[in-house]
Amino acid sequence: MRYRDSETGWAGPAGFADRVSEVREPVPGLAAFVVHESGLGDLAAYRDILAQLGFDVLHESALDARCRSAMAEHLQRAHPDGADPPRRLLAVHDVYPDRRPRHRGDAVGSNDNARVLRAQWKMRLHTNRAGSVSVSVSADADQAVAWLSLLAPVRVESVLELARRRNDAFRTPYPVLADLSKHACRAKVELIDFHGKRAICKTFRPGRERFLSREVKARELGASLPEVSRLLEVGPRHLVVEWYADSLPRILAPRPPFFRHGLLPLWVIERLRAVILHYRRLGYECIDLSPRNLLYDPYQGLRIIDFEFLQPGPEVADTLKGNYAWYPVPRDFPGDVPPRARRRPYWDRWFFYTGLPRRMCLYELPRPLLALTRSLALVPLTLAGLQRVGWHAVRRLGRGV
Repeated sequence: MRYRDSETGWAGPAGFADRVSEVREPVPGLAAFVVHESGLGDLAAYRDILAQLGFDVLHESALDARCRSAMAEHLQRAHPDGADPPRRLLAVHDVYPDRRPRHRGDAVGSNDNARVLRAQWKMRLHTNRAGSVSVSVSADADQAVAWLSLLAPVRVESVLELARRRNDAFRTPYPVLADLSKHACRAKVELIDFHGKRAICKTFRPGRERFLSREVKARELGASLPEVSRLLEVGPRHLVVEWYADSLPRILAPRPPFFRHGLLPLWVIERLRAVILHYRRLGYECIDLSPRNLLYDPYQGLRIIDFEFLQPGPEVADTLKGNYAWYPVPRDFPGDVPPRARRRPYWDRWFFYTGLPRRMCLYELPRPLLALTRSLALVPLTLAGLQRVGWHAVRRLGRGV
């Protein structure tokens, strides 16, 4: 069988089809990135981008003169205006491919894993050299095997076998009722049948076991807190927690006109203060805690469901000032930090749910004072909602159209 690229029509150099036919069936989630000369200086940043999106590099090698010539011939049709010489191969694997279509920036096209296009877009955006092609990516797992066969033939079998083992390790240990995953860059989240009752299973990608350990540690340290969701089982790469009905949207009030959601009740903000302070007194920081980690069960109350970034802070603290849930994480912090946690976590993620200045969340203040302050915040939140829906939509609504 002769390999042909569906996008470019390229059939490969002499002998290429023979090498491809010797390779076993491709593995889901496999992809190949070819870094061009203009991107060599950004290799470290590219590896970080891949890791953040959930990829693991299974093989990396420089391209010799023969491989550079073969790839340049292939890419000539994909980049008719010319491209920098291809210089380096990264064979990567994603145990949870994103099958949803993506159309964003330079990442427009078809692929069996939208995360591949997302990574390519981020890489090109990072390099930011007008007119240059810093990275080329395979269209699907089949083409990834073809590129690997051409550029690193002696490593094909070992890479495929490693990818298969990783896919096997990522299987859910219980029957899946529904997939609740969002980005799934570190773990997938599923509703499962756990010995006859509903529960939530969180299965972590191979190599991300440290995030699982933090989830377990958070439950140990927060055993006295009713808001901390309870563990039912812990495995080598998965954990099972209780399932809770999510009625949080129903208790968000008041809701600014035209805004996407209402504000957290004041009692919820008080309980969040207590939770964050509890962990700080033990020397831990609730990094990346956000309103999206909150559930409200009508029978069991408020629950916090995500502690992947709970980590020891620089010191034990008895104050909320400077906590890493509401303040930017310092640049010299040595642990895992999502990029958004280094910017303005309170103003970017919490203010639109609290309606309060950060300072007013740090201390125990009378509820009437907090309620009055929130009433003033309804004005800018309403304007933000208007900006989102657009004035034309408001006018049509007023005319009854």
